[in-house]
Amino acid sequence: MTMKSERFTYGQRHSGRGRKTPLGDHNHRKPQRRTAFICKVSKIKNISTSSHNSPLPASPHLSASRTPKMNECTSIEEMVQVAFDNFLADCDQLRLRDIAAFWSHSSKIIASLDLDGVVQDNDKALAKLTALRNHTVKFIEQFEPADFSKSFLALTKIFATLTSKRNGGRDRDDINLFRCILIESGDQPNENPFQFFVYASMPLLPKLTPRDLACGSYALSLLSWSPSLKDGNILLDAMSSEVVSRVNQFDSRSLSRILFDVAKSGQSQPQLFSVVGAYLCDLDGTRFAPGEMANILFAYATTNETNSAIFQNVANAIVAQYTSSTRLSLFKPADLSTIMWSFARAGELQSDEFQRKMLNALFSKLRSMHEAFGLTELSDIIWALSKSSSNQSTLTTKIATRINLDAQSVKYGTKSLTTFLWTCCQSNVHIEELFCQDSNFMALCLEKKDQFTEDELRKLYSFDLWQSELSYDGLPSELHDKCFEAHLLPRNLLD
Repeated sequence: MTMKSERFTYGQRHSGRGRKTPLGDHNHRKPQRRTAFICKVSKIKNISTSSHNSPLPASPHLSASRTPKMNECTSIEEMVQVAFDNFLADCDQLRLRDIAAFWSHSSKIIASLDLDGVVQDNDKALAKLTALRNHTVKFIEQFEPADFSKSFLALTKIFATLTSKRNGGRDRDDINLFRCILIESGDQPNENPFQFFVYASMPLLPKLTPRDLACGSYALSLLSWSPSLKDGNILLDAMSSEVVSRVNQFDSRSLSRILFDVAKSGQSQPQLFSVVGAYLCDLDGTRFAPGEMANILFAYATTNETNSAIFQNVANAIVAQYTSSTRLSLFKPADLSTIMWSFARAGELQSDEFQRKMLNALFSKLRSMHEAFGLTELSDIIWALSKSSSNQSTLTTKIATRINLDAQSVKYGTKSLTTFLWTCCQSNVHIEELFCQDSNFMALCLEKKDQFTEDELRKLYSFDLWQSELSYDGLPSELHDKCFEAHLLPRNLLD
């Protein structure tokens, strides 16, 4: 099962109320609303004059006598100029806090799809950005714990944006700048800024708050693709020990994040899961946010640390708390699919009332076109339903209707298409509305016939064989031929 780190619902608190604040966003100034940031994209054009770069006219609403804050800038080039001119003071705690704000706001700009990312002078901006990176590494041990975790997480979010298949290919000047300092700077430890964060984290662990520790585990999970990072597992071991030593200080939000990251790492942490499991069972499960429930159950379902009491606590909380359509609306499609998948994966029994509430919530989400379902999530639901003894043909039909409808506008990727068909094949779940030759779903598969990888084509061939065994048509003929060719002549043999 493929899980993404964004499954964690950062904006949800225990009561489901209050202002939504991203995990790890320790802003010591008064936070500005996201809507204000979007508005400034079209209003703020330039910032104050710099002695290190060509003068820029000051924005009419900014005082020329003060340094603009990072969240008042709307481009990486502006931010680099302001930070380089004002924040590179040796071991100045106030300046280091501004450096942390620079990295934090940079991650938001890099991830924004509303900005063009144009840089007027690439060479000068790269030189200054490199200086900021080097300054961060040089004084990394002088950062306050909150600013340290803020910078670590922000940089890893930028790294994740650069390396993700969906966003990594974007050709933007500002993204290319970060590519130069975070990816293309070489693979030696002394040129990897994250390596310094890993080493500096060790002595800081006792000083980090539960939220800071959760940020650290999340940052490590985002760095899992970096082949040059060393001792990340050692740091995760140390974090686990730190959680065990003061578990009573943690809330369910931070613990769910850490459990999820440890489970994704593949490391065995029996003491962590045992101690945290006992602690979570003593908490009121009705105060867990849906995303927290999903993360906790996923963690216990994917490790060998079984804990039936955890599953029972969550099931009881859902039955007791989520009794109305208003409360059930707090569940995201990813939450529902993860919870259902985790119960099936762990082999935990579910009461009839619990199943009824979960299925009612799922029906409600499938009917709403405002709720976005991914094929991977629906694959998890199909697999979970296949493990259930009850007849779920009505729900399966509803899923098929939704997929056929989405296939007209949502361009599913080849990986998600393959995963769904492979899951149905392995679970022996035939969905006539999807697998017939004239369905929108099969039309989309045929449309992408030249985009499937050879491994995906071989999985599709297995699906086609399974359909033939059931006396169904299987894949469209053109796609079938490509799958058959990949099955007989894999590229590795030709090479």
